[in-house]
Amino acid sequence: MTTGPEWVVLDTNVWIFGLRDEPDRPACLQLLQRLPRLYVQVPRQILLELRANLTRGEMERFFRLLNRHPQHIRFHWDKVEPALIRKYQQLGCKLGDATVAAHVEALGVDLLVSENRDFLAEIEGLPFRVLTAEEFLGGLTEPGSAIM
Repeated sequence: MTTGPEWVVLDTNVWIFGLRDEPDRPACLQLLQRLPRLYVQVPRQILLELRANLTRGEMERFFRLLNRHPQHIRFHWDKVEPALIRKYQQLGCKLGDATVAAHVEALGVDLLVSENRDFLAEIEGLPFRVLTAEEFLGGLTEPGSAIM
């Protein structure tokens, strides 16, 4: 039996810190530099958040970066079910975080890479794992495998 690649979702903050090469978050840039070895799903909520928070030049860099690896990137423009968003709000997520979590679950992705401490510390019982960029990088294997 053959299994496909392990898809991940990179949270908005990972994209922003990486694109801006934030000095206190070097793992985010390192993660973006490894996109050719990853399989990344980009849900609607993250695209909307990036559009709201990145400059025009940063958005252009974002899409240039993704267009270099089209077989490794999947965009999802569909909205997620409101009931799934409410589920995550009831677990304590803020609306934007609840929407991201709902997308990750709806896509069937097993891993969210995030620098968001709310996801990492306050929410228990998620149907997916949450790792920081540094933790995720520590689990990368060579070549072509997404993680451990």
